[in-house]
Amino acid sequence: MSIIRAQTPQEAAQQASGLWTTMLESSDFPTDEACITLIANFQFPHIRDRLMADIPGINEPPQHILFAQTQTAPRWSRIEWAQQLLLHSYTRTSPQHAAPILTTIGYINWWEGRGSKAHQYMQLALDTDPGYRFASLTDHMLGAGIIAGWNTNKNTAYKTRLDMA
Repeated sequence: MSIIRAQTPQEAAQQASGLWTTMLESSDFPTDEACITLIANFQFPHIRDRLMADIPGINEPPQHILFAQTQTAPRWSRIEWAQQLLLHSYTRTSPQHAAPILTTIGYINWWEGRGSKAHQYMQLALDTDPGYRFASLTDHMLGAGIIAGWNTNKNTAYKTRLDMA
C-alpha cells in the first residue's frame, strides 16, 4: 500500500487498472503476489471504483456502469470471472483488508439480481470492518429495494444457464 500511496492518484489507478484488466482477460488464476497487489489496490476508494467499473468490459461512463445503467449489455462471463478472481483473492487477504473485496463481490451479486446474496456479502464486509462506509451505503441501497438497471431490461439482464435452457 505504501508503493501505491507514493504514486499520483492517476498513476496508481492506471497501474491498478492494467493489472486488473490483465487478470480479467486471462483464463488462469493470478499469482499470490498479484492477488496481494489487487487487494492493496482495492483499499483505495478511487482505485476500487475504477476497478469495479472495469469489470463489465464496456466503455461507458463509470457512474453508469457502477449503477448498471448502461446502453450496452455487460459481458456477464467476464463479471462471473471477476467474482471468481475476487473470491480467490479474498482467500489470500487478512480480515482488516477484506471489506472492499467482500463488498465488491456483493456488488457483483446485486448486478446479477441476487439481492439477498449481495446483502450477505455486505454483512460479511461489515463484520470485518463495521465502519466500512461503502458496504454500509450499498447495504442501504439493497434494503431500499433498488434493482440494478441491467435487470430491468431483458437484453441486458443477467441470465443463468437455467434461463438459457
